[in-house]
Amino acid sequence: MASLPVSIYCPHCKRHTSLTPAPVEVGAGLDAFRVPAIWKKAPYSTWWMGVCNYCKEPVLVQNDGEVIYPSPSPPPTDERIPDPMRSDLDEAKKCFSVDAWRGCAVIARRSIQAAALGKGAPDGKLAEQITDLVNKGVITHDLKEWADVVRWVGNDAAHPTGAPVSEEDAEDILKLAEQFLHVIYVAPAIAKERKAKRSKS
Repeated sequence: MASLPVSIYCPHCKRHTSLTPAPVEVGAGLDAFRVPAIWKKAPYSTWWMGVCNYCKEPVLVQNDGEVIYPSPSPPPTDERIPDPMRSDLDEAKKCFSVDAWRGCAVIARRSIQAAALGKGAPDGKLAEQITDLVNKGVITHDLKEWADVVRWVGNDAAHPTGAPVSEEDAEDILKLAEQFLHVIYVAPAIAKERKAKRSKS
């Protein structure tokens, strides 16, 4: 069983929590006693029933969390990222959590295009929209490279003739898209909040 508490975003209540081994009642009446719900399938494969410390709903766990069922929820996206970008990123994370690598890449790309439109880029191709943001000084050349990588892999994922999308591809694209959105939305919001707080003191 796990040597340390397993922390997850609970698939039931969507909160960050640690899992406690579920107690199972053995026997009946006065002879009943409780033991943790653990099954040793093989020397290196132990399954146990974990219970969310918040909502008390169960999940099935292998070893230290190598497999968890139902799959844990992905970490929530920062609320400073506005919709539709935030909901796109949340959807991309859900795709990744169920091994839908292509879906993850396509929706991550969509979040970049939604951000470009939100920042005033004209309708059209994403490549041109990203260049427009650079020309307007909205993003740096480094951020343009991040956005272009997301665009390339997202395009491959969306077309039958595109290159296959691996787990590693999807994970990298998801990270790049989230960091891109953090730089253009979250960091300025934090700076604005700190500035407002300082001016009040």
